[in-house]
Amino acid sequence: MDSLSTILVEPGSHADITKFGDIRITVGASQSKTVTAELDSVQLSIFSHRFMSIAEQMGRVLQRTSISVNIKERLDFSCALFGPDGGLVSNAPHIPVHLG
Repeated sequence: MDSLSTILVEPGSHADITKFGDIRITVGASQSKTVTAELDSVQLSIFSHRFMSIAEQMGRVLQRTSISVNIKERLDFSCALFGPDGGLVSNAPHIPVHLG
């Protein structure tokens, strides 16, 4: 756990920090929930940032491990996450000029 981590504690659950710095989450009784098409803004924000972070980390690993000058120095690559239908979920900000 670091200062940039986010933990979502669902309603009915409880979280506390132990004397060792661990986070203990006690899950409350499961409640029936109606699934709707509405988006929870908090969860949307958390997942949006998480997916962006994954794409950025993909780019850092590619740049760090590459032997190609085009990738390592010119940053001529792009990284993105796609859904099962092929739709773009998230992309990293390091997009080559030719992709606009």
